[in-house]
Amino acid sequence: MQSTVVLNFLEKGLVLVGAVALCAFLSCALSVKQKTEQLEKTTTRPNLEQQIAQIGKDATVILVGKAADETGGYGSGFFIRRDLIVTNIHVLAGIHGKSYNWRVNLINQPTQYTIKGVMASDPKRDLVILKVEGEEVEALPLGDSEMVKPGDRVIVVGTHKGAEGKIKNGTISRTTADFYRIKALLLPGYSGGPVLNDKGEVIAISMEGGERRSSGAVVPSNHIKVLLDDIPVQAKPLEKWQAEPLIHAYAYANQGDKKREFDDDYKGAIEAYDTAIHLNPDFANVYLKRGLVKSDLGNYKGAIEDYNTVIRLGRDYSDVYSSRGVAKKGLGDYKGAIKDYDTAIRLEPDYADAYVNRGLARKDLRDYKGAIEDCDTAIRLKPEDTIVLATAYGIRADAESSLGNTKRAIEDYDEAIRLKPGNIILATIYVKRADAKSDVGDAKGAIEDYDEAIRLKPRNAILAAAYVNRGLRKTELRDRKGAIEDYDEAIRLKPGNAILATAYVNRADAKLHLDDYKGAIEDYDEAIRLNPQNTLLVVYVYRRRSSAKLRLSNNKGAIEDYNTLIRLKPTDAVAYVNRGLAKLRLGDSKGAIEDCDMAIRLGPKDTVLAVVYVNRADARFNLGDDKGAIEDCDTAIRLNPDLAEAYETRGDAKSNLGNNNGAIEDYDKVVHLKPDYAKAYYKRGRSKVEMGDVLKAKSDFQAALKLAEQEGAKSLKTEIEEALRLLE
Repeated sequence: MQSTVVLNFLEKGLVLVGAVALCAFLSCALSVKQKTEQLEKTTTRPNLEQQIAQIGKDATVILVGKAADETGGYGSGFFIRRDLIVTNIHVLAGIHGKSYNWRVNLINQPTQYTIKGVMASDPKRDLVILKVEGEEVEALPLGDSEMVKPGDRVIVVGTHKGAEGKIKNGTISRTTADFYRIKALLLPGYSGGPVLNDKGEVIAISMEGGERRSSGAVVPSNHIKVLLDDIPVQAKPLEKWQAEPLIHAYAYANQGDKKREFDDDYKGAIEAYDTAIHLNPDFANVYLKRGLVKSDLGNYKGAIEDYNTVIRLGRDYSDVYSSRGVAKKGLGDYKGAIKDYDTAIRLEPDYADAYVNRGLARKDLRDYKGAIEDCDTAIRLKPEDTIVLATAYGIRADAESSLGNTKRAIEDYDEAIRLKPGNIILATIYVKRADAKSDVGDAKGAIEDYDEAIRLKPRNAILAAAYVNRGLRKTELRDRKGAIEDYDEAIRLKPGNAILATAYVNRADAKLHLDDYKGAIEDYDEAIRLNPQNTLLVVYVYRRRSSAKLRLSNNKGAIEDYNTLIRLKPTDAVAYVNRGLAKLRLGDSKGAIEDCDMAIRLGPKDTVLAVVYVNRADARFNLGDDKGAIEDCDTAIRLNPDLAEAYETRGDAKSNLGNNNGAIEDYDKVVHLKPDYAKAYYKRGRSKVEMGDVLKAKSDFQAALKLAEQEGAKSLKTEIEEALRLLE
């Protein structure tokens, strides 16, 4: 055991002082023991717990440190002898580079104490015993922690955010030689506080917790007894003790915590943790903290290395395995992640966080039923941490939604929102509930939820996702300008490349609908640059961008995109159809026929197949194969009787073959299907001229001329005017 105790005194003096101190200790312990025995006989269980909690409060102190810059920290401690209090080292270590003035008060009382020095410490277990001076207080007796077993009920005393004398009821969930896990939400400030059994004895001291954990770690009280057995006569000055390397390592650890939790300076946090580890290479808790930061930065391999070190050093906490599982999942090792979650649950069967994380991994593996079972268990455990509970509801909702149970999913999202977790989780849940509402056709309700998510101003990635998804819903409501505004906001936030690329794609789609083809192409270009590895996105973008290029008559550019698209997805019939169309426009009728043949072999849907036959008919017509063109048009019309283009091409082929009556019948059909199509009237008029029906031909030309003027088709207008002049 590593401990810093003063041993430079005579053995005889040690025995004498130890005996005196032990007598004083036993006298105090007897007094508290008598109180608890009397309480057990005269009070009910709830009242007994309240009375024991009060006994704990009476001997518990709050330690408040304040630096010159008015920053500071606080923690708890408690009397184990009339002039000795025990607390955690990390409470007194402060933050590296700062000097603190310490105030020690009994909780909920004005009674103050002066720290005279350090009597003993155990850096491995985060324990320090202080000598204090002030009004005498009845000390708490130390119980035999070896008698503690899982399931034992305990009472934890501590402070939180200035509220002194906070009480938490919990149960022991796991015991080891060096630490116990306790099922209770140990909030910041509880560090150093006593953990009492139902006899009012201290069986542990709080060590670790946090606002996002449903359980905490505590140090068994027998380790305090070991320090007391070697207690020296002379106290060591606090400043001298704080300068010792193993103790100063805690100051760097605290500095890392501040940079991570308050400054969002993850690199600075890692530097501080590195220094702490340099000072104390066996500092298990710092390896854990550094691993968490590395994981937050996406350095999952580095995080796993740190978690492995924590386990090797003997701190096989369930949350270490759970955290390592998160890192493995980040690397795509879902089986390894689930194995770690299984270990965490085996070590601590009531560890709700591990069930939630395993449920998330199972959901990602599309094991939706398994995910729901894990979330059911987490919810049944009723963790005090609302973030854990809300996340369980959220993951279960995701799984239900994937199984098609959208209404049930919305109910779970409702429950998660009711819990009011932190803004980041809450905003995420609003986004997911909005997605679910969209799935059931409630676009307006979805937009309201996206509004809420945006109002919460979460991190950029979540905020950008809210803008992107709200833009999609606005698109569904045909508010494409409003959608573009949302995509603009998402792009301005510069989230990760995946979300950013999606924003560009969606904005390009909206621009395409608004006939801004150049703007659409620019956005598609940016999406491919941002996320070239996402094959699904790239395929979609090439398909859409080529369509925009076709609209701009950039047929060569369109063909280049279709070439890439076909290379990525050789079975994409639509790509062959549209590449054939681009070739047709460039006069490559043979190449167009080859693409149409391939598209027909791939067997697309009838509506697409009909277009393929029309395109091949156009190519055959261009090559003078009028009969072949008519055959393809017949097939197209059979597949889609309302396809005006098929009737038009067939009419053209019939006209070439001198079948003007048949051509007029086909042009009649075109006019019926597209009454504002100038060319149909013009072509029908020409066939009527061939039939000698000049009056009806003139009527068609006049109708065609009027429509051509409306369309702004100048070349067609000139052609029609010439036809009318010839008739006159």
